[in-house]
Amino acid sequence: ATKEDHPCIAWSGLSRKVPVLVFFAEAIVSKDEKICSVGEWYNLAFKIVHTESQLVRGMLTNHGFHEIHLNSNDFILMWMWSHLKPYLLRSLQDFQKVNHFPRYHSMSNCT
Repeated sequence: ATKEDHPCIAWSGLSRKVPVLVFFAEAIVSKDEKICSVGEWYNLAFKIVHTESQLVRGMLTNHGFHEIHLNSNDFILMWMWSHLKPYLLRSLQDFQKVNHFPRYHSMSNCT
């Protein structure tokens, strides 16, 4: 199997060239190597700011993501408790994502 065949990657867009990460809830309790390897294969990183979200941290870690230091900008996902400051928003790269539901405790499929 190649990276393109990974179960945690769905390809979208007109020519199916836009990767979308798929998270599996069972990753919290399972050690399925196929699920756990996506973050490692693509060297995916996250940071959690001003909150202790064990569920989010567990899901990302169990999908092979690694957590980075708060001062680092080498991440694709930032989970925050508070509103994102305008200067931080302006400094984000196109590929970097931030949860946009301040003080929201749950994970859902909201977009």
